Amino acid sequence: MKITVVGAGYVGLSNAVLLAQQHEVVLLDIVPEKIAGLQSRQSPIKDEMLQDYLSKKTLNFSATLDKRFAYANADLVIIATPTDYDCVTGNFNTDSIESVVCDVMALNSSAMIIIKSTIPVGYTKKIRKKIPM
Repeated sequence: MKITVVGAGYVGLSNAVLLAQQHEVVLLDIVPEKIAGLQSRQSPIKDEMLQDYLSKKTLNFSATLDKRFAYANADLVIIATPTDYDCVTGNFNTDSIESVVCDVMALNSSAMIIIKSTIPVGYTKKIRKKIPM
């Protein structure tokens, strides 16, 4: 199974590394320094276990900035992008999730999408109405 994980933060990277032991995994992020490090099997996060997995385990893993490459032929897309909570408005910023969903729908509408980011109750119902899937 080809899996694309979007977001090279702790949640996305951890999931990508674990899944890459059994599946083809492409990790997509927008930060060039993170991707360059990951292409050299260097974790952008100070975590001994993550670094150990990246440097010593056999992983079917690649990292890219190219969303077309990342979504091409993906069976599953896991979204693990930031959704910062605004204490003043009481809302999560879900713009990054919506951007990823739109890109996936445009580039590979047959991929299953899983949102791993923190979202408010009822969000998936709202996004399904907003973005036809």
